[in-house]
This record gives sequence, structure tokens and C-alpha cells, in this order.
Amino acid sequence: MSKYPLILFISCFSTIAAATAQDTVKQATPIIQTERDSASFYDRLDNLQKSGKTGSAYTDSTFNWMIGNWAIEAEGFAKNGFRGKKEFKWNEPLAEYVADDNHTIFVVFKDSTTLTTKSTKQRVVVPPQVILQYDNYGKVWVLQPGYHDRYDWGSLIANSWEGNKIIFRGTISLNGLKINERETWTRISANEFHILYEENLLNNSWFVIEENTFTRIK
Repeated sequence: MSKYPLILFISCFSTIAAATAQDTVKQATPIIQTERDSASFYDRLDNLQKSGKTGSAYTDSTFNWMIGNWAIEAEGFAKNGFRGKKEFKWNEPLAEYVADDNHTIFVVFKDSTTLTTKSTKQRVVVPPQVILQYDNYGKVWVLQPGYHDRYDWGSLIANSWEGNKIIFRGTISLNGLKINERETWTRISANEFHILYEENLLNNSWFVIEENTFTRIK
């Protein structure tokens, strides 16, 4: 989706300093770090259901304001240089977001792809893809990258908003590279939001790899 292969999926430019966005929000623990249990999944699920602590519907409508069409301006950063530059800018294709009855957020694609079966090839519209959904069991929001050009995979999670900020953390694969990522979302207004993308480097420091801004198209 991006003109640069090492650029993350949906993103926003943040005018707020990284330290401000990072220090004011409690970090969620990535699911990948959860300890193993002696009981299997369905044994634990059975105990949860018997205790009445589970529910089938996503009840958190926190992100319903995203519904609509957005223009995206992006800026990327490289520590040593990417294609000869340490900073570069571009515009992403327009993004449309929709929600279902459970407040899950989908991105709607504006293009098509070719599907091959045993007997034929058929050009079809790329279906909407889940981007954000609330885990009613874990009580966390799950952010899922991975656009139709299939260059990033994984999931990031966040507990909740604190003020106008929410931070997602997790591990993804980006063009085959493992990235320990942190995304700081800042809602500026009903018509603008920012996302700051950072990578956790070997020395445990956080390096800003991308900042983008979303502006609602009215």
C-alpha cells in the first residue's frame, strides 16, 4: 500500500513530541509474552464461562469515530538511511473505515485482486479487512496490520485510552523483518488523528520509524 516497502500500514503524523505520547499512557503487555498454562485453552475457557466472566459481544465503541473516509500524509525515518534518505514523505491512498454491530473496525479497499481456482481465474473486489477489534475476554483492543499487498503481519494490543491517547504494543513481521513495535495514537479532533510508530532497538531504545496524519474527508 505504501510507496516504500518498509513503511507500516495505516499511519498518522504526530505533532506531539514522542516523550509526551509515550510517558502518559500505561503500556499493555503483548499477548506473545503471556506465560504458558498447565491447562489447555478449552479447559481455561470452560472455567471462564462457568464463572460468568466472558461475553460474546464487543461492547466497547471507543473507535466508532473512525467511521468515514480519510486522507493520509506519511513521513518515514531511517537511522542510517533508506534509499539515500533519513527522512522521506509521501501520501497514502485514501482510507475508508466502517464498523459492524460489535464495534469492530474494518478498512475498505478501493481495488481488486485475481483469485485462482482449479478451473478459472476471477477478478474480485478486495473485501473489507478487520483492523481493530475489542477482545471482550482479555479486555484489550487488538490492532491487526496486514494490508492487501501482504507485507506486514502480526498484532498489537492496548488496554484503553488515557485522555486523547492510546498505545499499542506487540511484535509484527514487516517484509520478513521482526519488529518490536509501539504505536501511539493521538486523537486531535473529530476530523484529525495522528499515529507515531516506533521500533524497539537492540539497546532497548525506541526509534521513531514513521509518523502520519489522518484528515477526515467531509
